[in-house]
Amino acid sequence: MDRDKIRVARLNKILYNVLSTGNVTPHTAPLFLEALCNQPDPAEAMGKFSYSPGGLSVLKNAIRFDLSTKFLNMHASALIQFLGSPKLKEINNGDFLNEILQSIVDPPIFWVEFRKAFLKGELDEDASFSFGWLLLQLCSLPATEGAAYRDQADMPIILNALTSSPVDKIKKVGIKIKETLLTSVPCDDPIDTTEHAPGGRHSNDFADFRKISILPTSDEIECTETPFLRPSSVLEDPKTEGSRVAIHLDNQFRLLREDMINELREELQIALGTKKGRHRGTKINGLTLMDIVLGDDKKRAKWSLTFKCREDFSEMKMMGVKDRKKFLVDKRQKFLRHQSLACLLAGKEIIAFPTIHRDEDRMAKSPPEIVLQFEDAESTQEALRRLKMEDDIVLIQVDTAVFSYGPILKGLQQASTLPLSSEILLWKAGNAPADLEMSDQCVPILQALRNYPQVNLKNMLNTAKDIKLDGSQASSLISGLSQKVSLIQGPPGLYYTIIIFPSSC
Repeated sequence: MDRDKIRVARLNKILYNVLSTGNVTPHTAPLFLEALCNQPDPAEAMGKFSYSPGGLSVLKNAIRFDLSTKFLNMHASALIQFLGSPKLKEINNGDFLNEILQSIVDPPIFWVEFRKAFLKGELDEDASFSFGWLLLQLCSLPATEGAAYRDQADMPIILNALTSSPVDKIKKVGIKIKETLLTSVPCDDPIDTTEHAPGGRHSNDFADFRKISILPTSDEIECTETPFLRPSSVLEDPKTEGSRVAIHLDNQFRLLREDMINELREELQIALGTKKGRHRGTKINGLTLMDIVLGDDKKRAKWSLTFKCREDFSEMKMMGVKDRKKFLVDKRQKFLRHQSLACLLAGKEIIAFPTIHRDEDRMAKSPPEIVLQFEDAESTQEALRRLKMEDDIVLIQVDTAVFSYGPILKGLQQASTLPLSSEILLWKAGNAPADLEMSDQCVPILQALRNYPQVNLKNMLNTAKDIKLDGSQASSLISGLSQKVSLIQGPPGLYYTIIIFPSSC
């Protein structure tokens, strides 16, 4: 134990020395990686790289000094398993981990040798799993970043080696990669013809749904052509099996977004008087572009534009400075809400859909000022070009709940896999339900129920009362605990419940 403590202390000294100086050599690299992988908290350890002198370049250098099979099976494999901690994946929606992994494989010096070693069968069990896990993360990157890894010529060979492995964890990671690839293939289906195909209707219509901006463009709102939407029969067509997962994600995105666009289009028609109804949002006429806002030295803000109102807000007329500020504070959730969507128009022609940055000091001025933030460079450039030429600028606060659609639509665009796609979307009559990886707590319960369905589960579940199931209840519980997907019928005539256990109980 004393020797182990001494070694750990020496390794930690090397780790802190590398982090503080940013220098790692071929001699210290293996010790540095060993010290890193011995850290109890991967998130805390990797977080230190963000403010260390060498940053992630230290890790990049350490992992490519030695590319021998021995190093790949030992230190490289251990590092990748260390980075596989769920805590790292949770940071910044996975972007933190993606940045670390991309720094390791770009330039692809280490990645090329790691892949070669796997294809030659030189990696041991743990290193093979590490390779599969790393490939899965790289294939799950956004479309442009992950394309190079998804489109490798030797991918079929790699997939076959992973999915045919006798080691369960290696086989499972291979299946996950296969599912990820299914979501990235082109959505070629029988109805994609020149007469009815995605793309080309307006400036925000693309064949690849991941390129579609969630907020609409003015061209899209004014477009009268029928949007591209697939009927459900496409997902049942045997011809679509190879790209069915990708088609499903594509169609779900388009369907949900079309709900949002229709609601938004109707609200704008009411606000502009082309359709009857009552508009609940605020409408401000006579805006003048003033300046660019970047926040102050203490708190930087997203790039924004400031507009000056020609007239005072009707709700704040005849108010003193203190009353104006109090009104804005009291009405934060009702009057020009922070980060609420707005529509900027020149007359009745839409310029852009910015969000309101609620700067109450500017809004309290007389006449008031409004700060607007634009989603991307393209919408900002278009707005600046139009604002330079137009005088009659109008702002309409949009009441459509875009904030509730946005996260789901972004999630669909970023999805690299679709859980249970094999069991639901690709299911065929006669397919046996996939088994669930059970926890140690479930195993004795299942064994007891299979041996004697009427067994008392009181002690196993630590309940105060006896639990004895009849035959159908026991069968349902066994299915729910042992299968990834099971259909359990409730009381007659009331409802059906689908029980899904995505990982384990």
